[in-house]
Amino acid sequence: MKEYAVAKLRNIVKSDKPRPDNEHLWAAVAVIYNPCLNAILIGKRTENPSDPWSGDAAFPGGRFNPRKDRDLVETAIREAREEVGLDLIDEAELLGVLEPFSPSNAPSINVVPVIFSLKNCSPQLTINKIELSKVLWLNINDVIKYVRLNMSIKGALRPAIVIDDTTIWGMTYRILRRLLRDAFGIELPRDPRENN
Repeated sequence: MKEYAVAKLRNIVKSDKPRPDNEHLWAAVAVIYNPCLNAILIGKRTENPSDPWSGDAAFPGGRFNPRKDRDLVETAIREAREEVGLDLIDEAELLGVLEPFSPSNAPSINVVPVIFSLKNCSPQLTINKIELSKVLWLNINDVIKYVRLNMSIKGALRPAIVIDDTTIWGMTYRILRRLLRDAFGIELPRDPRENN
């Protein structure tokens, strides 16, 4: 079963390692799949008044740094190491990438989801509390029971996944929606701002 799920993820990704151009802002997120739990790692960003995504649910990730990263896969690997203490080079298999997404409040940023499958099903996570207040494993089989329609978030009604004090919405929701639909046949409600 584990190999089947990983194969389904592998079927929806591209194998290239995208390199940013000089015309756009670029970032990458690490979408980390745990095949033993059939779950994806989600973090909750630490509250910070200077962060436009303060308190939001997110995958480990951040901006491309040309001094540190040769490509966006390296950005995702570096950010996962910094935010949750995972060395994805040793502890995971790179499955590939999805096409870029953009946050609705920063449409000039191209964010590339980089998909990984863990080799070790019980990884030791070290959460960087400056970046993330907590992490959780979102079980794919349970996602539907956490979906809420018409949540009022930042002045607009939109679908979201709500688990305790963590609300997954916006770009993170749209990435999850694409991944769950195309790899696992799970259809989440469409975000009205979605164009993917």
